[in-house]
Amino acid sequence: MIRKYMARKKWGQCLLALASGGLAAAALPGVGGCFVVLIALVPLLHEIAEGRGFRAGFLFGIAFFAIDLRWILTLYRYTPLIVPGYALIVLYLALPVGLLGFLLARLRRRTSDVRWALATAAGFALLEFLRSLGPLGISFSSLYLSLHSFPAFLQLAAYVGPYAITAAIVATNAFLYLAWRKRGFRFLAGAVGAVALLAAPALVPVAPDVSPPERVAVISSLVDQEAKLNSRNLSELLDRYGGLASQAVAAHPNLVVFPESFLPTYILRNPAVLARLQAVAQEAQASVVFGTGDVRQGDWYNCVVLLDPTGDVAAVYNMVRPVPFGEYVPGRRLWQALGAGPLMESLLPEDLVAGTDQRPLRGIATPICFESTFPGGARDLVRRGGQLIVTVTNDAWFCLSSQRDAHFAFAAFRAVENRRWMIQAANGGISGVVSPTGAVTASTRGEGVVVADVAMRTDVSLYTRWGDVPILCVLGALVLLALPRRAPQQVGRRRAARTESARKT
Repeated sequence: MIRKYMARKKWGQCLLALASGGLAAAALPGVGGCFVVLIALVPLLHEIAEGRGFRAGFLFGIAFFAIDLRWILTLYRYTPLIVPGYALIVLYLALPVGLLGFLLARLRRRTSDVRWALATAAGFALLEFLRSLGPLGISFSSLYLSLHSFPAFLQLAAYVGPYAITAAIVATNAFLYLAWRKRGFRFLAGAVGAVALLAAPALVPVAPDVSPPERVAVISSLVDQEAKLNSRNLSELLDRYGGLASQAVAAHPNLVVFPESFLPTYILRNPAVLARLQAVAQEAQASVVFGTGDVRQGDWYNCVVLLDPTGDVAAVYNMVRPVPFGEYVPGRRLWQALGAGPLMESLLPEDLVAGTDQRPLRGIATPICFESTFPGGARDLVRRGGQLIVTVTNDAWFCLSSQRDAHFAFAAFRAVENRRWMIQAANGGISGVVSPTGAVTASTRGEGVVVADVAMRTDVSLYTRWGDVPILCVLGALVLLALPRRAPQQVGRRRAARTESARKT
């Protein structure tokens, strides 16, 4: 009765799509509904199957992205332009979901139930993949993140990557919808099979660490962004981080990791500050990794620096994928041509220069901050010899919001995908250590030092070797399999009609 009443009311139809988006957002890090994601899309799929695809998908996207990306609004304290910017981001991300809903609604009556369910799973996974591409790419709000705290359901990523997990999640929803709608046991079996696909890879043993354990001391801080940007606070912050460094040295580590750009100075251009960090390396007889901005020949870079145990600068990594509209303005010349140059200048006066041909720092892969949210960055560095993944980040921009939960959730996937130990050192975020199976072995949300043992690994996972190509082929095949085909009788009749027409002429 409720279903029929809701179907007759336009507002009820809209409410179903919005509620579905809210449920899906509640499953992601920051709210933590986790397994709610396995049923969250059922109301959306009902609306799509009833032919209201674009509206349902668009409203789902509005609710989903508006809730999950709410942390963007914390930047309002810097400029009120964030509010319309946030609205545009939500619209930009919701429109493709509406288009996907439109296509799936048209497909629903032109293919079988099972093929439609599989095409739906493939469509959502492909959309997540496409959303991560290009200068405006974003990986936040990916459905696979909902399972980050359950390592048993992450192991599929080591073979075919994270988008396969999204596909399995959506397939579960699609088959559950069909089981509810059609009262068919075979559809329930399909949902169970999709969950089994997530869980089965956990039964495959993971190669143990071969190299001896190495102790890491990860420095975590809670310095307000406003204080960190003010150069007058340099002396105070040096003392604050000096105390944390002393705690790290007392743990007798092999590696000490500081967060991204943790001091309001270009450390490589400030001999006195660099000397303080070199002293930490020398005292601990350990390597030190830290993040800093740098200026070379007038160009601005975001860097990770490795000091060897003698204190010498051993290697530098330059960020390859900077944050759009945060570290550079995509298409700045186009904005200038459109007359919006002064607006972009007020938002970001200078663009960060992206690094090129970057390699691990003596076996340490170092995707910086935003880069760690994409599978490709860590994978490329591991393929080039990375035996350990270290991410330095500054999440203080977002005022201890749900962004820090989402950012740390990515660490579990990057660890599993490449079968590497993963370390994250954050200011204003979550610092911790994740094992090659995605289990968090140590972490903190506060200020202090996280101490844990890790190991350098040289084994290569299937995902590291092949990337997203295998899963993209599978997803593409599922879409092609679901496309409607002409019935043989229709083809025969059309051929006969063409023959008869040709005979008459």
